[in-house]
Amino acid sequence: MVHVTLEMWQGAEQEFAAGTNPVGLFESLWRHGVFVFRPPDNIPRACLSNGGVCYIHSNLFEVSTPECRDSLELVAYEKACEGFARLASWGFEEETGQKVHLYKTNIASDPKHLEQYTTVGAHENYLVERETYIDNMHKMVPYMVLRQILFGAGGYVGGVYMISPRVIFPKKVYSETSTDYPIISTRDEPHAYEKFFRVHVVNGEGTRSDYTTFLKYSFTSYVLTAIQRGLIDHVPELTNPMEQNRKISSNLEGDWGIDLVDGGKIKVTDYLNAYYLEGVEKVFSELEVHQHDRFALKELKWVLKKLEEGLIEDLASSLEWVIKLSLIERDFKSYFLAEKGLDEASAKRAATFQYSSVTDPLFDSLVEEHIIKTVVSEKEVESAFRNPPEDSRGEFRVAVAKKFGKNLDTLSWSYLKLKKGYSSIPYYFSSLEGWDETSIEIKLTEIAKIIGN
Repeated sequence: MVHVTLEMWQGAEQEFAAGTNPVGLFESLWRHGVFVFRPPDNIPRACLSNGGVCYIHSNLFEVSTPECRDSLELVAYEKACEGFARLASWGFEEETGQKVHLYKTNIASDPKHLEQYTTVGAHENYLVERETYIDNMHKMVPYMVLRQILFGAGGYVGGVYMISPRVIFPKKVYSETSTDYPIISTRDEPHAYEKFFRVHVVNGEGTRSDYTTFLKYSFTSYVLTAIQRGLIDHVPELTNPMEQNRKISSNLEGDWGIDLVDGGKIKVTDYLNAYYLEGVEKVFSELEVHQHDRFALKELKWVLKKLEEGLIEDLASSLEWVIKLSLIERDFKSYFLAEKGLDEASAKRAATFQYSSVTDPLFDSLVEEHIIKTVVSEKEVESAFRNPPEDSRGEFRVAVAKKFGKNLDTLSWSYLKLKKGYSSIPYYFSSLEGWDETSIEIKLTEIAKIIGN
């Protein structure tokens, strides 16, 4: 048995489109006192006070959550990432007078003009048992293609609304290179003991709807658990997964069908129900589950039923792509006022950016008006902004940074380098379990002895 409970260590990284000066935003966030460690080499990367990380990557302002035990906890920490982005923007405006909006978007115009679009996205991370995953990762391919009908972010490509705009990017089904935007990443970097493998979803999409985000992390972690336990035994192979990925995304009517390698055809909802949800329900019958897991499964079944029945409009306050479809594509004039001179296509595209901007009040006002569902409270998000998850490795990173920051050369997810004279001494902490107050104090005492304090 791989899991005693449904808990699975998971995390998320969000790339924010940040204009031309992401380093300036990073420096502003530093001056607001939310970094607990910044390396002496001045590379723009820092450990946050909640155990997460902020860094600049490919000219993007990126924030990563700490390791979380389950999907509900992760949603609160992902919303906290939005809070760090807002704080960086506010600080930069205070210092320079320039307002920089930060967008939780998924594609953008290529600033280098080498391509029509560049990608800005959200990465998901799930820690699984290497032995039970590696030989079964092919079972994730159909799921990663089909899950867009549940978790697509919605947006425009060439003026056409798509369920998942990022379907235009994948170059390969499998690749360890993130710039291939593979459907399944084979990059092997668990940040833990070698018996684990990190399922690194590089082609995910950032969503403002925390209901959508919660169901995405929940269903994906449940499917991975079912695969590891042998409860998803066989999944029919899709013909040309990348082509069908785009075909599904272009169909807003809900009658999605897919072609199988064996010559058959099947509805997307039937496939998800028969080959994934059935396995997940077996997991629920075997393992100890929390109340929020039962809620997630109930909502997943409800959403799938609505999609199966073609009642997409019933999901206009729930799923991100349907929310945007309803607000922007089908009822634009009720919620938006186009700037003078903007044509309809440009106005709708601008509205999707306004919706995705974490520095614009639009999304929060829609939540307050009960137009959009939510699953985490402001209090939970505020706690996630200020503190690491309890009894987690994130707590240790924050504790060691606060106590020995001046003695550190490096502080990474699972190791650090201690300064001692002219040398740097590596210190590894690969386990994700057992980080209670006592164990953290033992580790801090060990470090003090190493550096001679």
